[in-house]
Amino acid sequence: MSSVLIFDSEYPVSRAAISLIFSHFTPPTVRTLVKPNLLGGFECDRHVTTHPSLIQALVEYLEQAGIPLTVGDNPAGKKNLMERAKRAGIYQASKGYFEDISDGTKVTTRSNYFSELVVSRKVMESPYIVNVPKFKTHMQTIITGAVKNMFGILPGEEKSMVHCAARSLDQFSRALVDVYAIRPPHLNVMDAIMVMEGNGPSSGTPRHLGKILASDNGVELDAVMAYMMGLDPHEVPMLEYAHRQGLGAIDIDEIDIIGDIKKIPHFRVPSRTLVTVITPVSSRYYDFMAVKPTLNRNKCTRCYECVEKCPVSALQRNHYPRLNREKCVSCFCCVEICENQAMEVPSRARDLFNRLLKM
Repeated sequence: MSSVLIFDSEYPVSRAAISLIFSHFTPPTVRTLVKPNLLGGFECDRHVTTHPSLIQALVEYLEQAGIPLTVGDNPAGKKNLMERAKRAGIYQASKGYFEDISDGTKVTTRSNYFSELVVSRKVMESPYIVNVPKFKTHMQTIITGAVKNMFGILPGEEKSMVHCAARSLDQFSRALVDVYAIRPPHLNVMDAIMVMEGNGPSSGTPRHLGKILASDNGVELDAVMAYMMGLDPHEVPMLEYAHRQGLGAIDIDEIDIIGDIKKIPHFRVPSRTLVTVITPVSSRYYDFMAVKPTLNRNKCTRCYECVEKCPVSALQRNHYPRLNREKCVSCFCCVEICENQAMEVPSRARDLFNRLLKM
């Protein structure tokens, strides 16, 4: 039976914390892939990516146990992967085990949105996977945790096809679960020491919680995270769909929870209404309903990462990045990957003003 472990912890994460996790869950005895949340080259004190000390503690535990291991992720785009991993501190924390895992292999899938996907070969060939997500909100899917972190099993550009095929909140949520189901991780260790509320996954507000969560079921772990955020897991489309697919329980009373579970007071999450506006349910009304990202030129360094990583080529190089609203599918990848927070999500009123200004 699956369970979710919750316990107190702080940075730097200690070896004792990792030992506690493996006293509850069977430790690996075979080659292991440690898959962090490496959204981009965000410094660790911004708490966007998995904290390096958690990765290092896992690496040292596996190293001492004599387990062959790899640390790797597939953030959007392959360019400057090592540099971004170094800026996030994950490369150094990996102690020489960090690898580029973007080499892919085609995998047949069961999904309404794609029949096959290119998945990281290293992911498919690793006998044991430790998924190491962050406890965060997400503007497009409300939450991002264990399930969403496994979107990184797809090499960068492969994610573009998923974004184009599944544009609404419900569609993209189901697509993420379909990806997760390809290779569910054996263990999920969630960094919840510093969490993110508000407009995550990169532009939200860090908040201290002082916890680590772990589970051998990523769906149940995410359900616990959602509950702690003050959400009803059944109101999160990604979790409801995963539950219907038989991937895990999402009723808190049906999950074996070890430790103290409490709702976080006044935790700010993107409302489902806001998310639905950002990723509208009907493509027929897409151009009328959808909010599109805007550029804050005062923050923009003109690195053009947003242009290179846009899944649908809706951004073009100009004196500054320029958005083609007709091409934009409001996936907000540009907002997620901008390390300077120059790409922003406007309010509905501001977005309408921006449209009228350009008419």
